[in-house]
Amino acid sequence: MNVSDYLDRKHFQYRRRGENAVFNCPFCGEKERKFAISLATGAFNCLHLNSCGVKGSFYEFQKMLGDTPEREKKRDRFISGERKKSYSKPKPKLETLSNTVIDYLKSRGFSPKTIEYFKIGSQNSETAAIPYYKNGELVNVKYRSIVDKKNMHTEKNAEPTLFNRDNIELNILTICEGEYDTMALYEYGIESVSVPMGAGNHQWIETEWEYLETFHEIYLCFDNDAAGNSNAREVAQKLGEWKCKLVTLPKKDANECLKSGVTIKQVSEAFANAEELQPETLTSPSFYSEKIRRLFYDGTVMGTKTPWEGLNKILKGWRDGEVTIWSGRNGSGKSTILNQVFLDLAGKNIKSCIYSGEMPPERYLRWAIIQHGKKERPMPMEIDNILSWMEGKIFILNITQGIEPDKLLSDFEYAARRYGVKHFFIDSLMKIRMKGHDEYRDQQEFMDKITSFAMRHGSHVHLVAHPRKSDSDDDAPGKVDVKGTGHLTDMAHNVMVLYRLSNDKKEYVKRKGQPADMCLYIKKNREFGIEGKVNMMFNEETKCFSDQAK
Repeated sequence: MNVSDYLDRKHFQYRRRGENAVFNCPFCGEKERKFAISLATGAFNCLHLNSCGVKGSFYEFQKMLGDTPEREKKRDRFISGERKKSYSKPKPKLETLSNTVIDYLKSRGFSPKTIEYFKIGSQNSETAAIPYYKNGELVNVKYRSIVDKKNMHTEKNAEPTLFNRDNIELNILTICEGEYDTMALYEYGIESVSVPMGAGNHQWIETEWEYLETFHEIYLCFDNDAAGNSNAREVAQKLGEWKCKLVTLPKKDANECLKSGVTIKQVSEAFANAEELQPETLTSPSFYSEKIRRLFYDGTVMGTKTPWEGLNKILKGWRDGEVTIWSGRNGSGKSTILNQVFLDLAGKNIKSCIYSGEMPPERYLRWAIIQHGKKERPMPMEIDNILSWMEGKIFILNITQGIEPDKLLSDFEYAARRYGVKHFFIDSLMKIRMKGHDEYRDQQEFMDKITSFAMRHGSHVHLVAHPRKSDSDDDAPGKVDVKGTGHLTDMAHNVMVLYRLSNDKKEYVKRKGQPADMCLYIKKNREFGIEGKVNMMFNEETKCFSDQAK
């Protein structure tokens, strides 16, 4: 329960005085606004002592008004053994405001009324003394030279407090970069506070946290330049972007507006047009209209066709931004079928990048040459021609041992950005060198990285993940049998499991009229939700799988 929320709900008409809300006492009926309640803690007190003098906690306040009490929301979420920092109370020796300082302040557009309102003093004839009050007590003084703009300092070990915080009466808070900006806005009829030591110093947020939380709407009126905009957004992230708005003034800051003759109307319009600091990640449905139309009408959701029509009917192609897990027991044909995938993509002028820690490049390229040339022993010239055909379409990481995740993704990033590679093959997960001691957690983090990579680059990542051991090699592994953390298959878009049939099972399916050497099971298909099986035949001479008997 928030104190200000409760007061609004009970329709109390109140004004702020620092951290307090002041209004007529609801218990004794006085008409002089002598009742105060802390907006931070809910502690209340009526100063109409002869007739009332009631005081107590927020819990008691609600109870006295006939409501079922709710506790004020807890702000101290963290337990710390550290003591709260103590600050020194300044005892400045200030001089009467010098004529030189008065003339300087007037040159900045400040009227005598404004100078008096903010209690500006002098330290000497060339230094303005600007007092900071908190709950009626002087807690800091800033000294600003009227000769050297950069010459300014505050009292030693003083509390970093917002300037002018005690004079805020509304439930909307405006925060500026400097005291002169707050004074300028006062000339425009706008109450505000300013930060103590520049917008880039955020110490004040910690010391003023309870006070800041009592506001539901905050305007950030920082300098109208790149640094000011950046600092304002940093502050908004700390205070809560949902309640912050960014004010862009016609000039660099409020005081420049005042000195340049910017009108009250122009400043009011700047506040009326303040930018809501909505997170960039928060969007509306219409933001995706163009992408959605493409999914409906240009076949994007169908993806690039695979080499097998049976698989296309179920999976609907390789889609950008997805990760496919390939699993299957040793000898089931994982490397063979992946070779066919990247050769098929090369035939469509789609580039691939391959990392295999299980086999040196010359070994799987030899196999790929056989598959592409449909010939078990090609001539030297034929080998050269096929390798030439692969140039610029297939890229290989020349690493024949394990690789660290960051190195792998860095190389993939280069291939994606420099060469426009769209498909990435990792054979296999076992060859990724995880740094931590928690294997499953490391695998989850790696999977998160490659899914993010695929989405960021609009690419497709193929990951080989071996199955868990079973009682028999004849058991067809499923999605849950993929070795490692369950996050692998949970985060993947597609899961394929290869199952090589024994001779007995080959004869059985042949008699059923469904001949197969290997069954490709689609165990997950996030886009369409279709699962199924594709019977594959293997040609020993060409080392290729097909989804119909040859």
